[in-house]
Amino acid sequence: MSLDLSALAPGLRLAQPWALLMLALLPAWLWLLHRRMDADGGWHLPAVAWVGALPASPRQRLAWLPNALRSAVLVLLIIALARPQLGRETQKVRQKGVDIMLAVDVSLSMLARDIQPNRVEAAKTAVRQFLRKSQTDRVGLVVFGGRAFTLCPLTTDHAVVSDLVERCRVHMVDAQGTAVGDALGVCLNRLATPEEGTESRTHSRVVVLLTDGESNAGLISPSEAAEAAKRAGVRVHCVGVGSLAGAPVPVIMDDGREGFMTNEDQSLYVTRMEEGELRDVARATGGEYYRATDAEGLDRIYQRIARLEKSEFEVTNAVRQEERFAQVLMLAALVLLAELLLRATWLRVEV
Repeated sequence: MSLDLSALAPGLRLAQPWALLMLALLPAWLWLLHRRMDADGGWHLPAVAWVGALPASPRQRLAWLPNALRSAVLVLLIIALARPQLGRETQKVRQKGVDIMLAVDVSLSMLARDIQPNRVEAAKTAVRQFLRKSQTDRVGLVVFGGRAFTLCPLTTDHAVVSDLVERCRVHMVDAQGTAVGDALGVCLNRLATPEEGTESRTHSRVVVLLTDGESNAGLISPSEAAEAAKRAGVRVHCVGVGSLAGAPVPVIMDDGREGFMTNEDQSLYVTRMEEGELRDVARATGGEYYRATDAEGLDRIYQRIARLEKSEFEVTNAVRQEERFAQVLMLAALVLLAELLLRATWLRVEV
C-alpha cells in the first residue's frame, strides 16, 4: 500500500507509508534530549544576582540548535524508511498500430520437414521477423497443441515476445492434438480484456493464426470460434504451414534413434496441411488465408500482414517510479555532521 503525495510534488509517493507511524516517538525523543541537557547542566552560569540582568550571548540563544538538528536527523531517517519515490510525468501520445494476437501451433505435426528445417522453426523465424516490422503494434502470443494458453499478453515490448517465441518447443504443450478453435478463443479473450495501464484501445484487432490446419482437439470448433470473432469485430488471418502433399513426422524411438510416426496399422503417418477450415475461418471474419509452402513464402506472408492498415490509438506511457530514499539519507548524514561540528566547536559545552 502506497501513499500518493502528488499534491506536495508531482509524482511523489511513499512506498512504505506505515513507517511514518514512528514519528509518534518524536515527543518522547525530544523529552529525553531535554532531560539530558538539564542533566549536563545546560548553559547555567554561576549564581550571581547581577548576572541575570546581562543580555544572553549568541551561544546561549542557540544552545537548542544541536538537539534540534539531531531531531531532524531522526525525522529524515523515518522518511527514508518510508521510501519516497518520484515518478516521471506521464505523457499521452497518439500512435498508429494494431492489437495483434499471434497464435502459433506447437503440436507434434509441426515437426514435419516439408518446410526447412521444419514447420515450427520456420514459423518461429518468420514471427520474429514480423515483430521487427510491427514496432507500433501491441502484440501478444498464444501457443497451442491439444490445448491453448497465453504465453504473453498484449505488449509493446516486442523483445520480450521475440524471446518467448525463441523458447517455443513442440513438447511444451502436453496435450496431444491441435486445438485451433481453443487457440482462437484464448486470443479473443485477450483482445477483449483491457491491458493494465491502457486507457483506450485501437480499433483494429487482429488474430494471426499459424498452423498446419489439422484441427482435431479442443472444446471449441474453429467455426464456433470464427463466429465469436466475427461478432467481436476481430479479423482472423490464417497461415497454413506445410505442403498439400504432406510429410512424415519425425520422432525419437525407444532405442534413441530417429524414426517416423506410424498409424495403428504400422503404416507411415503423413501429416498434410488442411486448408478448408482455415479458409472458412478467414472468410467468416473478414481476414485472409495464406498458404506457406516454404520458409521464404512464410516470411513474405508475415510482411504482408505487417502492412495492415493501422488505426490511431492513444497510449499512456507507464510511470517509472524512481527511489529517492538515498537522497534523504544523504541529507540526514549532512545534518548529523553539522550537529556534530557545532557540538565540537562553537556550541561546545565546557565542563
